[in-house]
Amino acid sequence: MRINQWIGIFLLMALVPVAASANGKIDGKQLYNQFCSKCHAEDGTGSEKGKALKPFPARNHRAIAQLVGRDEMRRIITYGVAGTEMKPKKYTLNGLEIEAVIDYIKTFTYAVNLKNGKKRFEQVCSTCHGMDGRSNTGMGAKDLVYTNLDLIGVMHAIRYGRHDTKMTSQRHHLNNMDIADITHYVYSLRYMTNPANGKKLYANQCASCHSEPATIKLIGNAAMARTVAGTSDRLLDLRILHGRHVRRAGKKVGKLSSDQVRDIIAYMRKNI
Repeated sequence: MRINQWIGIFLLMALVPVAASANGKIDGKQLYNQFCSKCHAEDGTGSEKGKALKPFPARNHRAIAQLVGRDEMRRIITYGVAGTEMKPKKYTLNGLEIEAVIDYIKTFTYAVNLKNGKKRFEQVCSTCHGMDGRSNTGMGAKDLVYTNLDLIGVMHAIRYGRHDTKMTSQRHHLNNMDIADITHYVYSLRYMTNPANGKKLYANQCASCHSEPATIKLIGNAAMARTVAGTSDRLLDLRILHGRHVRRAGKKVGKLSSDQVRDIIAYMRKNI
């Protein structure tokens, strides 16, 4: 690029007004109203024009303000979203201005509707994850009751799917309110394991053959890692309830509930 072209660009940038408040700080609200509200409305819920956009309506920012990380917001504002009317803002806003807009979006709040989250979960997610989220469907989906994902992680999985799994992106099938409600509903399903109870159950059910979790060696084609430390919770769950040791351990093992098995696994994880 020629030097005079660079000079022209810098002069043009210098002419773009920077929204500033009385104390000299960049005014994210003013910038949002100037560059975003035409589609998203000043309150972030979406303008009439935004809701009518094709092929996808403008997103409700209030619903996702606390559930989408700054990095993702920065990427979307800077580069836009391909295939939608969300165009890149890197030519109209500089880095500090984009950060100010994100700061303002982060002030938005949303009243979560768990009833809607449950309804939409059952309609959209239960085929793979089951009506109770435990994924006893034979689809190989993640057991949501024992997910380690936080709220942001759950929302990201819904919006973009998970690589190398059957979990596909739902961001064009669900609006932001549904995604936020489902995210909070899924998070409400989590069962917090109890390693202390797992220790008692382990002593009762497992210790006669496996004195310590660290001594357990897994065998068979499914036990790729050969050790408890390198084995997924899902595989451990299957091994505890359906492994070849069950006929030797007695019928009690087969009657353990899902939560009891998870408590045992939690105890094992702490002692390997």
